[in-house]
Amino acid sequence: MKRLFVPVALFAAAVLAGCSQPGKEASAPADGAKPAGKVSVVVISPALTSVFHQEFVKGAEEAAKARGWDFSHLEPDKETNSADQVAKVQDSLQRGVSAITICAVNDEALTQAVKKANDAGVPIFVHNSISPVPSGKVEAYVGYEELAGGRKCGEKAVELLKAKYGGTARGKVAILEGTAGTHTDQRAGGFRSALEGTQIQVVASQSANWLRKEGADRTSEFLQKYPDLDLVFGCSDAMAQGAAQAAKQAGKKLLTIGLDGNPDALADVKKGDLTATLVVFPRKMGAKSIETIEAKLKGQAVGPIVKTDTQVVDQSTVDAATK
Repeated sequence: MKRLFVPVALFAAAVLAGCSQPGKEASAPADGAKPAGKVSVVVISPALTSVFHQEFVKGAEEAAKARGWDFSHLEPDKETNSADQVAKVQDSLQRGVSAITICAVNDEALTQAVKKANDAGVPIFVHNSISPVPSGKVEAYVGYEELAGGRKCGEKAVELLKAKYGGTARGKVAILEGTAGTHTDQRAGGFRSALEGTQIQVVASQSANWLRKEGADRTSEFLQKYPDLDLVFGCSDAMAQGAAQAAKQAGKKLLTIGLDGNPDALADVKKGDLTATLVVFPRKMGAKSIETIEAKLKGQAVGPIVKTDTQVVDQSTVDAATK
């Protein structure tokens, strides 16, 4: 028995040693490592305070998971925190993601994000904007034409004010801007262009930072200064909803137009609390972004611009638009 013990023990030790040799397929991957060939995509938003970004993420996540991809989303605590958004890009690159799609806080943040992704050799896409960055390579821009979208809202304002004033487009309007940058410039610029040649006056234009509460606060100030204000255009639904809330609290009849077509805004249109909104179908945009990323990763030609649909809806058309 003693003579048998040593060879058996040596054999067992050799087997165990062989199992732990480096380079074997059975060895566990390093922490955080992705299996070979696994696609991982990250959505980087300005923040999730807006229902638009929440809905976009839902659409993108559904599409990514349907393909068996790893999906994540990152965002700073608020839409004015550009430094943190750029840091989220850097974090994603360090994790070794396959692709990034970003809706930037502002133009400077977008430029920095694109540069970092280009330096790392990771394809980067932009969503909710088709305005090109001044430098760097973006694989594709997925979104609607914001200038045209703003113009559609302005045309709706003209229609509403004509109806109010017996066929003459006149009256006083105010604009609630978002944070400074391309999104605000395009949307507000398009809205203003539709008013040209009419008697409609833009009496005020101020930032409410895309936020509902600030939209309500700014509108309360507008109404105190211009008690005969006819209409407020919000460059986002949230700000327009804030305007409608402020008018209701002040006992004023105020026409309000938003932009995004978020589910809660559409519910407000249906109730008559919000006069109209431009629906930009954020969930569909999220899915379209994933489709575009997939095509690029497969080596297919994409972009540079992938346009998505928009539609102005009011109480008479909201049901048909949401089917």
